[in-house]
Amino acid sequence: MPALFTLAGQLAARVPLVPAVLSKAERGYRLHAGMAPAPVKAAPIALAADSTPFAAFCRIALACLEHLQQNHPGALHSENVEYIHQMRVATRRLRAALRLFAPALPPGLREELRAPLSALMRQLGTARDLDVLQAEIVDPVLRALPEEPRLSALASAITNRRYAARREVLAALATPAHGSLLLNTMSALHPTLPPPGEAPLADFAAHRLRRLARRVRRLALTVNADDPPALHALRIAVKRLRYGLEFFATVRGLSRLRHMQANLAATQDVLGKLNDLANAGVLLTDCTGHDAQLREAVALVGGWHGPRYTALLGEVTALLPKLARLRLPAAPEA
Repeated sequence: MPALFTLAGQLAARVPLVPAVLSKAERGYRLHAGMAPAPVKAAPIALAADSTPFAAFCRIALACLEHLQQNHPGALHSENVEYIHQMRVATRRLRAALRLFAPALPPGLREELRAPLSALMRQLGTARDLDVLQAEIVDPVLRALPEEPRLSALASAITNRRYAARREVLAALATPAHGSLLLNTMSALHPTLPPPGEAPLADFAAHRLRRLARRVRRLALTVNADDPPALHALRIAVKRLRYGLEFFATVRGLSRLRHMQANLAATQDVLGKLNDLANAGVLLTDCTGHDAQLREAVALVGGWHGPRYTALLGEVTALLPKLARLRLPAAPEA
């Protein structure tokens, strides 16, 4: 296996090659059946009952890479923005797994993978943030006020910025560096020897999830609903706990927490919408430059979303006491 990765890495360093998830035969069957390509979401990950923490991490990380690769062709050849969004989700989940399993990883592995994944995340995130800005922040106002020329001009400015960000992402995905990132990550996930002295996976999972839950409770007790940076930190904490519950959903004693996973997903959605509105001002100002009319359009957008922002703040205020009481079982079930 190491020799195969070495050869693949040498080829990928010269030309833009990426590992393919689908075989030629499967691609042929899909073409014959007329199956239209579509963005792929993250699939549930089944962990073996006798998995060690490191083996579980490798299984999860490879599933995240597969999720990333499944959406790569669509991102390159389709205008559907969901492909890039799903690539961002896959990268975000892999980074979350690196953090969650940090105590169980071989020395240096997290540092080796974190930097290139963070760079990819920034590229994908910029494009996705602009897609959200247009679709969920500006377009609803434009539909409500279709005769307002300043809004039309603002939407055009954002569209130009979106296309530029998309071109940068596609250029990065078509470079040898992207293929090398995937191969290097896969190679790191196929070590010759696992780390020694690993704890049982159920114990490890319960310990790490309780740690994440404590952080959620602590932030929920201290956060102010009118403090966007603090709410952003809470959103990240909720997201990491939710991903942890998803990763460990098949581990003994934790499958019964799926209702908590669903509640956290709903909470993350509310906090995410609030975060999008809080960040919209900076993104909009960046898109408008010094154009006075475009800045007036930004003010219109802010005023239109004012009631929605207030309503979301009310939802968050109601959620905080529930998050402050969040508890996980002290030990896995027998």
